[in-house]
Amino acid sequence: MRGKAVVVRLPKVLHLLRLPLAVVSLSLWVNLVASTAPAALLDPRGVQSETLPNGLRLVVAPEPEAEAISVQVIVKAGSADDPPGRTGTAHLLEHMLWAGKSPSENGPRARVERVGGMLEAGTLRDYTRFYATVASGYLDLALEALGEIVLEPDLDEAALVREQEVILDESAGRSENPQAVLNAMAFAELYGGLHPYANPIEGKPDDLQGIGLAQLALFHRSWYLPNNMAVVVVGDVQFEAARGTVNRVFGRLAPAPTPGRTRPAPPRPATGGERIAPTAGREAYVMAAFVGPEVAEHYQVCASDLLATVLAGGPLGRLDLELKEKRGIASDVGVEFLTQRERALFGVWAVCDPERISEVKQVIQAELARLGAEPVPPAELATARRLLAAGYVFANETPADRATTLGFYEAIDSYRTASYYLSWVAHADPTTLTEVARWYAGEPVWVILRPAGTHRPEAVQ
Repeated sequence: MRGKAVVVRLPKVLHLLRLPLAVVSLSLWVNLVASTAPAALLDPRGVQSETLPNGLRLVVAPEPEAEAISVQVIVKAGSADDPPGRTGTAHLLEHMLWAGKSPSENGPRARVERVGGMLEAGTLRDYTRFYATVASGYLDLALEALGEIVLEPDLDEAALVREQEVILDESAGRSENPQAVLNAMAFAELYGGLHPYANPIEGKPDDLQGIGLAQLALFHRSWYLPNNMAVVVVGDVQFEAARGTVNRVFGRLAPAPTPGRTRPAPPRPATGGERIAPTAGREAYVMAAFVGPEVAEHYQVCASDLLATVLAGGPLGRLDLELKEKRGIASDVGVEFLTQRERALFGVWAVCDPERISEVKQVIQAELARLGAEPVPPAELATARRLLAAGYVFANETPADRATTLGFYEAIDSYRTASYYLSWVAHADPTTLTEVARWYAGEPVWVILRPAGTHRPEAVQ
């Protein structure tokens, strides 16, 4: 979406845990941990799916008690599918489709907004999504508006120049966010030269400015195909009604082969190294970056989530206790891990005084080595499980939240992954946790932002 489409610190749809806990009191946190795991959420028995004759996937979660309907149109192509030398194509096309040539009173967004709804779009590495939330009774309006945006590209030169400038402004703003810069550095160092995950979602400025209407039209023809798309509907709607409207809006699309994907997986464990860059603030940002699991490695994903929670899942996380409470050498700690179609970044980070970088690095490595050598004690593991379950509930409170979760996993795997996640977490084998922890117990790729004036160029590789 404009101003929000490129997400660098977006927590995994199922793992918004650290953000809610950051704003709750310790007593509330303890109560959450002490509670039992929540009942089944996104129960697969309540979700219906079908593959239409042209290959489009339809996923519907009827919720008659809801007063809203949320619709996601998923295109299973994102920035990782940008053509070589044209990074930013997927994101620029999303901007162009969402914005259109110019605002119109009869345009799709205006029609949705007139009934009190909202319509947005966003691009990630693995997919692009266009989504709307409306009051009950407006399913047809929402699907027709999304279909018009996604299927009828309204591309012209003036809009192209305008949206390129918008994205360049977004990129400039992100360059002033140290956490976003740190994350981008980690992706570039881990995946550079091997995999398109290394590239920024918004594209490199020179590449972005070199994209023309022909390249955008080709990308649309190549990837915006029914057999490469899904429609997810959650809320006050029945499956038959959703299927009828989806067939009417999307059923005329003809399937076709999509371009192939041949990209080598980055090595795991990471190969080590360090990159240091300057930052304008007074604090340093330090990340130990590793190559984690891909979405198909379901239990390894759950193990990584549990390990992230053990390390930095609240006030009792090991790094919170050691770096913030006991030593007082970090102002913030966390773990970046967003499940992706292919092997994902697992980054353990801290914010500290630049004079304490070495000490912070030692503590992070010591805690990771400990996880790889010693099983997590049963009580601590049980706490992490309950904490993840609570985070799952927080992340799926509304129909729009649940549509986002189902769409996220339908894009990179299957919506059923969202349904089974809590069960997988509950049954995660401690041995698997230890095995996965060993991926993160070796020499990481260090990425560091040091305040200007304390930067040591000789350390840059």
